[in-house]
Amino acid sequence: MSSPALIGIVAGEHDRAVASTMLRCALERGEPYAHVGVIGDHEVFDGVEYRRGADAAADLERIDEHLANARAAGLSHLVLGLPSRVPGGPDLPELDMLCSIGAGGAGTVRTAERGLSFSSRGPLADVGSSEERAGYGYVQFVAHTPSWEGGVAVPLPGVFNVTPALAAITVLELLGVRGREVQEGLCMAATQGHGELLFPPEQHVCAVVEQSRDPRDRRQIVEAARQEFEGFSTEVVTELAGIEPAVARGHARARSTLLVLLGRPGEAYADAFQAAVRRHFAWSTPPRG
Repeated sequence: MSSPALIGIVAGEHDRAVASTMLRCALERGEPYAHVGVIGDHEVFDGVEYRRGADAAADLERIDEHLANARAAGLSHLVLGLPSRVPGGPDLPELDMLCSIGAGGAGTVRTAERGLSFSSRGPLADVGSSEERAGYGYVQFVAHTPSWEGGVAVPLPGVFNVTPALAAITVLELLGVRGREVQEGLCMAATQGHGELLFPPEQHVCAVVEQSRDPRDRRQIVEAARQEFEGFSTEVVTELAGIEPAVARGHARARSTLLVLLGRPGEAYADAFQAAVRRHFAWSTPPRG
């Protein structure tokens, strides 16, 4: 493989961001932003530059500059979120590995020498899952790979996140990463702006942020919020200006409220929610000490 190894991910916006984050967390070996770079819509890190809410298409046009930065910083891997299904085009270097995630819960990961399939639904794939369940911001399942089997927990709402998790697991399988390291890495893989959970101290009004433009991604996160947070009232907010009154309504309710914030940039929606909570927050039972 090249140095850094180039891993391309072709998928919808949400799955691309989630799989990229999972790979970064699993390959970092406990040292965030020390070994692995990411070029994607949700973040850019190349060893020198770091930005949230980036533009992957614009940054891929600067791939030579990002590669030079990654080499100078000694990064081992660079994960590219590809908005096109034409990898290795005239503006991109040759990839060491290509991960393709389909909309039906399955996909493939290929190198020049080998390929593996993955699926969250079919039993015939090389990498699969069983016992999937989700609730209160976590997805859990048993992963089955050619080299290991075991439980996996991912800090994201929505059982649909099993698919990008399996994509990341399949990439890591081809890279020879041990199962224990995979499990530890994915457990830390919260993704900014995509299923990002915000829990204030009292947790009476909480939020989940999804900045994907894709209607399918938005529909899935709304469904997950309604199904997986038992006992919460759910309200969908699609405009920044709607966050303040939604937080006020939530604090006026007896039940806890989960706001589903749909819009971009996700960072702006998260900041607006946190500011509104600070203005409306009051302890129902003041903490001791």
